[in-house]
Amino acid sequence: MSGEKTTKTVFRMLMAWNDEKEERWLAEHERSGWQLKAVRGFGYTFERATPADAAYRLDFYAGPRENRQEYLSIFLDAGWEHVGERGHWHYFRHGLVNGKAPEIFSDPESRIAKYRRVMAMMGVFIVLLTVVISPKWPSEHVQGPPRLVETVYASAFYFKLAVTAFLLYAMVRLALVISRLKRAKPIAA
Repeated sequence: MSGEKTTKTVFRMLMAWNDEKEERWLAEHERSGWQLKAVRGFGYTFERATPADAAYRLDFYAGPRENRQEYLSIFLDAGWEHVGERGHWHYFRHGLVNGKAPEIFSDPESRIAKYRRVMAMMGVFIVLLTVVISPKWPSEHVQGPPRLVETVYASAFYFKLAVTAFLLYAMVRLALVISRLKRAKPIAA
C-alpha cells in the first residue's frame, strides 16, 4: 500500500449556524480513518489513522489574547484536545465516553451565548463595512482613467454589499438557531 495517500486536504466553509453538522462531518471522517490534524483558512487537513469513534466540538472565542491559554486550559482539563482554530472558531476532539459523545455546553443558555458572540462579531463587521470603510466615490485627486476608477469603486461597493447581505442572512439563521435552543429542554447530565 505504498501508493496510498496518508494526508488529504478538504476545502469547506464553516457556516456558523451549521456547526453541529460540521462536528458530525468531522466525526464521520474519524470513523472512516481520517483524523483531523489541522484547520487553516477554508481547509481541513486530515491524516490517515486507525478508524475511531470521537466527538468533535466547535466553540467561538473572541476574548482577549492574554486569556486564550486560560480558555484552552478549561477544555484540556476536561479531556478535550485542541485540534486547531479558524478565525475565532476553536476545534476540539474527545473520545466517546460510555459510547456517547461528550458535550462542551451543559445547557441551552451557554450555546445561545456562543451564537450571540458570533452574531456580535458579525455585527461589528457589518458596521465596519458600512461605516468605516464605505466606498468613497472618485474625487478629483484620484488618478487613472475615469471609467476604470468608477468600475473599481462600483465593484468594491457591490462586493461589500454582497458580504453585508451574507452576514445579515447568517445573523437571521443564527437567530433561528437561538430560537430553537430557547424552546429546547436542558441536556440531561
